[in-house]
Amino acid sequence: MNYLFSYSGPISFTVKRQLLRNIKSNTEAVTKSVLIQKRIRYVFDEILSNVYEYYIQQNFPNETTGIDGYLKPNNTLEFILISAISEADEEVFKNYLNQINALDEKGLKELHKKKLKENNAQTANAGIGLISIRIKTANPILYEFKKNKTVNSVVLKIVLNLKDE
Repeated sequence: MNYLFSYSGPISFTVKRQLLRNIKSNTEAVTKSVLIQKRIRYVFDEILSNVYEYYIQQNFPNETTGIDGYLKPNNTLEFILISAISEADEEVFKNYLNQINALDEKGLKELHKKKLKENNAQTANAGIGLISIRIKTANPILYEFKKNKTVNSVVLKIVLNLKDE
């Protein structure tokens, strides 16, 4: 198992932009396939964007987020994300992940279209990134909630196949 990237710290617009620049050069070292490079960057961007938007909504400007990318021998890339989550959001998030993990590609695309058509911008954007990640990876998003004295967190494991389609 090899590290592709690792970051731990607060997520801001500036940090997000720098991390996206870094992942671009790292993906070029992993594969020559432009399609796979784009898929890696897309999933990475969606992960960061979801965390960034959630932290803004929850007023978590200084929370630390950890994100690691591991290249696995079976030609996959594992993203491991550790992110703060409010206790009130845990059950809703768990139910949403279970819902999208249970859907096949057709069901995910239908849910994506439905979310895009919602008139309420806040609810329309909620979860679209996770649906997109599920579509791009074709794998379930694994999760685990952790609690400590100062913050509740969720650990997400997202696996991306690095084979050309």
